[in-house]
Amino acid sequence: MVEKIRFITDTACDIPLDVAENYGIDVAPLTVAVDGVIYKESYEITPQKFYQLCRECKELPVSSGVNAQEYLERYEKALRDGCTNVCVVCINSGGSMCYASANRAREEFYEEHPDARQKMEIEILDSRTYSIAYGIPVLRAAEMHRRGVALADIRAFFQDWFDRVEIYFAPLTFDFVKRSGRVSGITCLAGQALGLRPIIDIIEGKTHAAAVVRGDRNVPGAIVKIAQERAVKGTPYGILVGTVTGLAEDLSAKLQKAIGDGLAGIFSAGPAITINGGPDLLAMCFLGGKRQTGTAG
Repeated sequence: MVEKIRFITDTACDIPLDVAENYGIDVAPLTVAVDGVIYKESYEITPQKFYQLCRECKELPVSSGVNAQEYLERYEKALRDGCTNVCVVCINSGGSMCYASANRAREEFYEEHPDARQKMEIEILDSRTYSIAYGIPVLRAAEMHRRGVALADIRAFFQDWFDRVEIYFAPLTFDFVKRSGRVSGITCLAGQALGLRPIIDIIEGKTHAAAVVRGDRNVPGAIVKIAQERAVKGTPYGILVGTVTGLAEDLSAKLQKAIGDGLAGIFSAGPAITINGGPDLLAMCFLGGKRQTGTAG
């Protein structure tokens, strides 16, 4: 039987909706609340508009994961479209309710459509990571499906990617990361007083301080140094940025010289990520060496 796969992810993957649509990827929205006004991420508010609101808001915004109804509607649409398989890729389950909601929706779907058990398999993957670190492989998986690659091989691709992907991000302001707990209060105070910029790694959903530099302009070089030491040559990498687009362009140029081609794109950080890192952030993801599943390093 010919496989017809529907890929579903969530808006925290930071892949633009028009790009996802071009690849046939269905994207379920997280929500973000700003001074009591609730928006569906990407659908009702752009990253750039959110950055502006971050400067103006009276209270720091909050986000909520995708609810089960959003997933249920997408499963039902996939069934109507004749899909044989649904592959859901979620933001790290330790940091969001999306994975739990997708599983709850699957249970409800098969209760309401018992005959669908024999027609359409729903597989839900916990990416164990954030942002473009799972958005990029979803795009690549959709490409693979278009080329006729079997689902079993796509599963293996996802497993390998999530066992190897690493994120490094630098918050250039501290209100957001202080509240999220990803940077200690002492580090935030030092950063504000001395111009120090921490570079934080996220591996297997856990954060650690990877480096500290003085001043914004030194951040790209520090990230490049880490990539030279840890990224596997010849594999793809991506850049994520908020308002500091000039630093992202500098990082891109430096990476091309240091580790070569392989840039999957420069992406704008959406609200769900910005809430934890602040609008003035710079990050990249790349593939490192193979880890034991569930371990960082």
